[in-house]
Amino acid sequence: MTQVEREEEAKKLMTELGYGPSNPLKIELRYDTSENHRNTLIAIADMMKPFSVEANLLNSDKKSHISHLREHGDFELARANWYGDFRDPQTFLLLPVSDDGHNYSLYNNKEYDTLVKTSAIENDTAKRREMIKQAETILMRDQPMLMLMHYKSKNLVSKKLKGWEVNNVDTHLSRWISKEQVF
Repeated sequence: MTQVEREEEAKKLMTELGYGPSNPLKIELRYDTSENHRNTLIAIADMMKPFSVEANLLNSDKKSHISHLREHGDFELARANWYGDFRDPQTFLLLPVSDDGHNYSLYNNKEYDTLVKTSAIENDTAKRREMIKQAETILMRDQPMLMLMHYKSKNLVSKKLKGWEVNNVDTHLSRWISKEQVF
């Protein structure tokens, strides 16, 4: 389906569920204090309006927000973030595993859990890749969370700088960096 067709189908489904301009679906979007997070959720709330969804933004400090999610507090939609802290699909695939502390949506799929956990210890690259593909297929089908955006870092680094290594979390400790001496 095209984007327009998907949007028309979404409006149709909302109407079938009894929602419309005179009776919008009211939801709450939780987020932690950050201007970027607030702006992102304002944009999301605006994007929901044509589908008869009225979003109320609920802000709390980061510590309270994360605590609320980890303790599985009540929420309809909540913003969370995750950085790929190591170069492997597991860094993201572990998040919705049933017993993972970051599984804020309380997603529970035994087949998914088994594939992810088994792929973590599989030594055969082809078998591991296939398990990961199967797990990703399940995750995309069930959609327990929405991946809305990815952070991107751009750094302009002189070739004279030594020890600067590109990494997933964009952290560059000064103790490993030096400037090449030019005589």
